[in-house]
Amino acid sequence: MKVIVLGAGVIGVASAYFLARAGHQVVVIDKNPDAGMGCSYANGGQLSYSHIETWANKSSLLWIVSRLITLGFPKKDFWRWFFEFSKNFPSQKSHTNSKKLFEIANYSKQALKELLSNESTLRFNHKSEGILHFYRHQKNFNEAIKKTEFFDSLGCRSQIFNAQDCIKKEPALVKLLDEKKLAGGIFYGDDESGDCHLFTKSMEKICREKYGVVFEYNTEIRNIFTNHKKITGINTDKEVFTANLYIYALGAEGISLLSGIKVDPEIYPLKGYSLSIPCDDEFIAPKTTMTDPENRVVYSHSSNIFRVSGSVEICGLKNNMDKKHINFLKNTVRSTFSDFGNLNKMDEWFGFRPFRPDSIPLINQTKYENLFLNTGHGSLGWTLAAGSAKILADLIPNNLKVS
Repeated sequence: MKVIVLGAGVIGVASAYFLARAGHQVVVIDKNPDAGMGCSYANGGQLSYSHIETWANKSSLLWIVSRLITLGFPKKDFWRWFFEFSKNFPSQKSHTNSKKLFEIANYSKQALKELLSNESTLRFNHKSEGILHFYRHQKNFNEAIKKTEFFDSLGCRSQIFNAQDCIKKEPALVKLLDEKKLAGGIFYGDDESGDCHLFTKSMEKICREKYGVVFEYNTEIRNIFTNHKKITGINTDKEVFTANLYIYALGAEGISLLSGIKVDPEIYPLKGYSLSIPCDDEFIAPKTTMTDPENRVVYSHSSNIFRVSGSVEICGLKNNMDKKHINFLKNTVRSTFSDFGNLNKMDEWFGFRPFRPDSIPLINQTKYENLFLNTGHGSLGWTLAAGSAKILADLIPNNLKVS
């Protein structure tokens, strides 16, 4: 069967891989000149399978409100999304969503393990060394410890670290210790890290050379053709592409295409930023993959790059660099670590995280019998990519009813 995948980010390319491996003829369409150039390009690099606390909770509410006060109030499309988002605040609902996230995350960990076993040429600076969450304030640390009881009951594996344990794990945290600003940490040993862009590029090469997947780059999708029952074609600036089955994997930046055919995935783009800081023997940087929950910043070290990612800009799909967020990340790095690479030669980046109100991605068939979605992964697209793609590929034989 011929399948068209919309989007050559990590979700789209992983979907193409599992579909092609299942025997389908796959074509991937993307406006960019290469794979992984959108939200997959310079994200935090974490495969945070244990990070299953959803954004819809009281602490996130206070944090988002503080950002709104600082940055100004957004348009009404955000408030429609935020209303649905707020329905997920109650602890019972939040726990249910966390359970779902853990199931997908755990499945994704196994799917990536399978990928690494089957594809010997797959390269992305993969490390299975866990992730350290560190805390400056004792109150926040104590609250985080309480939450581990629930997460551990689901199957997460955590270790409570005191301040000295954190320093042993990552010596660059000594700055916080010296300033008496390091309360402790929680280490999640099952978590991993890797370069999402390198993974996407490596997977694209495997898809092309081993499975015959065709990639149509520099191809702008104008709209989707339907006959009200099924998709009949993808209208682009080059030609109309047709297939038996269509997969939407464009994240936040293609929502208008779905709106045009009256499909609402309830996604809002929460814009995130990152710094890619070069490091070497002279400009040393932390080697441990870490999360700073109090500032909502994540860190990873891949080859000679120290990646710092975080912040949230609530501005829709406004495509410009806001230096306030870059400065926030730079100031956080300087105030946190004794060594952090060469900030004078860093690369700055932003991407649009496709957030759904419950933080659960959509991997499903739509009202159109031959259109499936694999989207809405929020800040966990890299973490959930392999599992989401495998789930999607497994759904199709049992559900497809193309007339």
